[in-house]
Amino acid sequence: MGTFSYRAFKRRFASLPCMAALSALTLFTAVAHAETIATGEMGQCQGSVEFNIKALTFRLAHSEVFYCGATQEETIALLEAALKALPDDARIEYLVIGRLIDYDWIGAALVAKTMQDKSWNAAQARPQISAENGPNAYAYAYVGAMLADEPFASVWNRALKPRGLGIAGASIEKLLISGPDVQQSPAWVPSQKGYPFDAILYYRLRPLSASIATE
Repeated sequence: MGTFSYRAFKRRFASLPCMAALSALTLFTAVAHAETIATGEMGQCQGSVEFNIKALTFRLAHSEVFYCGATQEETIALLEAALKALPDDARIEYLVIGRLIDYDWIGAALVAKTMQDKSWNAAQARPQISAENGPNAYAYAYVGAMLADEPFASVWNRALKPRGLGIAGASIEKLLISGPDVQQSPAWVPSQKGYPFDAILYYRLRPLSASIATE
């Protein structure tokens, strides 16, 4: 995985029903007992990672700020601390990141990659796929596939590897698209219309001994 592959995106679209399962996970993690196992600064916010059954969840306390501006180094350091604090028998299947706008290193890279990708139709705010195939669903699948590809995957995988885990895929909810009426804050949010810049991000994890299923 060096650059985003549109062919790979179309293959991964077959796994889009996972988004429904992750929507259910959102509700589950909200009501299930969660234990805070790591804390640290995340840009302008105080961050924490919670552990409950099957999931690690980032929580960022915004206080008076609109977005956190967390760096890659802060994010990975907090994740590594959480992984070390996990019980030995913990089984983790999901990594819940939260809103992309809080993570400068993710959001800015997503915008840059989409702007350079000829597979993205900014005029219609969706991939270059005919409308009858469901443009909104394909936009979500496109962004999710991009966030599970490079350069993001290797960053997460380096932190997850000591725990015997790796990225299996990504899903998103509540995708936001840039436009002239959108506040350009943080600075990497484009003023041009039609580019994805914010969403709620979830990763599905796999044991390193298991191969990624192909469609």
